[in-house]
Amino acid sequence: MRNILLVLILWASAIKCFSQSTYAMSSFAASGDTFYLTKAQISTANFDTSGINIIWDYSSLAGNSQRRLIYRLPAQTGYTTLQWPYIANSNNVNLSSTDGQTTAVLGFQQSNPNDYFLKNNNYLRQKAAAYTISINGLSFNVKNVYESPDTIYKFPLQFNSTSSSHGAYTINIPDVYYRHTAINRNDTVKGWGKIITPHAQYENALQLVSSIMQVDTLSVLNQPVVTNDTSYTREISWFDPSEKKPVLFVRQTKTGNTYITSSVEYLDVQQYYQPSALFAYLPAQPNMGDTVIFQNLSTNATSFKWFFNDGSDSSTSINPEHIFVSAGTYPVKLIAYNGLLSDTIIINVKANPKNQTYTFIGNGYWDDGANWENNTMPPSTLPATNSIIINHSTGGQCILNVSQTVNAGASIIVNTGKNLLVQGNMRLQ
Repeated sequence: MRNILLVLILWASAIKCFSQSTYAMSSFAASGDTFYLTKAQISTANFDTSGINIIWDYSSLAGNSQRRLIYRLPAQTGYTTLQWPYIANSNNVNLSSTDGQTTAVLGFQQSNPNDYFLKNNNYLRQKAAAYTISINGLSFNVKNVYESPDTIYKFPLQFNSTSSSHGAYTINIPDVYYRHTAINRNDTVKGWGKIITPHAQYENALQLVSSIMQVDTLSVLNQPVVTNDTSYTREISWFDPSEKKPVLFVRQTKTGNTYITSSVEYLDVQQYYQPSALFAYLPAQPNMGDTVIFQNLSTNATSFKWFFNDGSDSSTSINPEHIFVSAGTYPVKLIAYNGLLSDTIIINVKANPKNQTYTFIGNGYWDDGANWENNTMPPSTLPATNSIIINHSTGGQCILNVSQTVNAGASIIVNTGKNLLVQGNMRLQ
């Protein structure tokens, strides 16, 4: 009898030790969920170990920043049915997420992000996205429906399950911005066991490995930037049925024949890392009365306070819009908060007067203030309603030796008998 009992105990232990979990659609995030995702420092940890009954111990990862991801219904993202009927149909999309972050690269900025998904028992597919794109002082609201949906996850996730998918989308702002992206995914659940993160340990984890080939074609202002640029990445995610998001997410980039870890993020509770306040604004040379769009570039912040210092009320929006009704220079202040921690930045915003005229009356170079009437030089980007008049001194000349942009609605006038020599760059838009 004692031997039979011992065998039963060992058999039960073996079942517990080698049991596999399943991650179903019902376990994944839904509208109303908020997650805090901590970004860890890149370490020498090995994230590639796969197999059965593995113990992945990543408890030594060190967090250095955090973002907040919010899920909501598509109808709660600020678009009415008339503005974007596509997202109002639950057969198209039924879930949306945003982290509210702004990204900026080489004069290109993307803000106010919203991703739209269709979630059902079989898959989670991204089918649309919305954001604001800003390039060279111009700002555009983009509502993009994918040509082919990107299947992020195929449910249920089980050990050794595989799937493949193809997604594609195109963004086209005529004469300004064009991007076509094609995404090929190959997914395999390669491991199961226990995973330990700095936040918690999870006994029923599944390891999903996604190999992704992405092909991009990009042009800005009708100038090609990349054509059919192909990149290879690998995403390694660990799921546990007790959580609605991957408990650990690793992105790797292929360099040569090797995948190098580029980012590590784990599910966490809210942490209070020191915020860093930063913002940009458009247009870069606003007139009085223009709507100025402020783009929040702060990091590690969960709330904000803006002061425009023109006698108006403050704002707590992430990316507010503001109108300076009078010409002048305004020290705009942004305070970024994370719990009891804060950071402050002040940037002067100059609102130019409307119908301002800048007159060149001297002889010589454009960038010499003495050559301009009242020593008042035009801004490098001439705003709408303003004008430049070339009326240099008799026998003289005006030499454009810097870059000058003249926006639509502005003008440059060369009076009869005068001349403008261009050594720099002039751009009319």
